[in-house]
Amino acid sequence: MVKAKKEQEKSTPSLKGIDAKASKSKDTETVVSKSKDLEKLDLDYNKLLDRLYMALPAKTKETTRFELPRAQSIIQGKQTIWKNFVKVAKDLNRDTDLLYKFVMKEISTSSTIVNNQSLVLNGVFDYNKINAILDKFINTHVLCSACKKPDTQIVSQKNIKVLKCTACGAVTPLPKL
Repeated sequence: MVKAKKEQEKSTPSLKGIDAKASKSKDTETVVSKSKDLEKLDLDYNKLLDRLYMALPAKTKETTRFELPRAQSIIQGKQTIWKNFVKVAKDLNRDTDLLYKFVMKEISTSSTIVNNQSLVLNGVFDYNKINAILDKFINTHVLCSACKKPDTQIVSQKNIKVLKCTACGAVTPLPKL
């Protein structure tokens, strides 16, 4: 009886080879279909990306360089005169009162705005100290925290002043002065 089973197995072709060939062809078919789906997906992704890029505001596409204004200051006796104070505030598109409050908080001294153009600080402050304060103001109150562009506006949302970027739309809360 054992011999009969062995002979029967020899006479019937093995299905193992056929199954292996069928599974290999199915695997290659699925790989081919997956690669076609990925190509289609890539094309759709690229189309969507192009569409998104076209919908962006023109300011985000600009590559013009923003040059930081520099403070021009001179020391006269026990006072420091920031000659281009109002011009710097206008170049940064910020209110002179906001820049004035920031400088007063950082320096902790009394001062006055003279002839609506220069700031007279009581105390001796060198050029580097004033420009370091100006750089800090620019980083916190002018440049966008996300895209680092100067295209920002200060708006009030629920009694909180925030810096809103007109280029990328990011919103950052401002520290109180």
